[in-house]
Amino acid sequence: MYELLNDILQCIEFVSRSVLPNLAEIEETWGRCSQLYAGFVEKINVAWRAPLDTDFLEEFPDIRIKVAKKLERLGNDQLSVLRLLIGRMSNINECLKIKLDRINNRLEQISFEEHNELKHSVPEHVMWIEDCWTCLHCLYMQLDFAMMSLIVLDEESASNLVKAIRQDEKGKSTIRKSQMYMQSCLSLIKFISNKTKIKQLCI
Repeated sequence: MYELLNDILQCIEFVSRSVLPNLAEIEETWGRCSQLYAGFVEKINVAWRAPLDTDFLEEFPDIRIKVAKKLERLGNDQLSVLRLLIGRMSNINECLKIKLDRINNRLEQISFEEHNELKHSVPEHVMWIEDCWTCLHCLYMQLDFAMMSLIVLDEESASNLVKAIRQDEKGKSTIRKSQMYMQSCLSLIKFISNKTKIKQLCI
């Protein structure tokens, strides 16, 4: 039982100390870099469409290509950052899933008596962890799909990258409850510990 509760506590701490700060940084960086990329795509398209003076074009015939290539390089730098962020999301997502699977395996192994002792608290904690993983997994899939379906120099496609990081408020609220669940889990561990001590004294 203690192993199960400790696994749950470690998982909640992982959400609180690793997932939350990483997610905040990923959201901020993705928002900035995707907007920069979308801006570069728009400027590239403007560079190709903008009317230029004939004399100017005769003097600088490759000006459009030079401007477009420079902007494209800058845009590719932003895409590299976005790909790294998707990798980070994948790692966090996978790490939480491994922890969740371990908890579920332990839950399957505890006795009927221990199940009764845990009452509703532990299943509620596990359901919350599963909800956290679902939120992370959905966000990861959004980012990955937006990148996979990216059409080079397409403004709508670039705009989809900007929108991909958006989470619904319910998902954000779920993950932010980590501190509440941490305190609840610590209280449960203390309760089980005291109950065990009382049992031993009575024997």
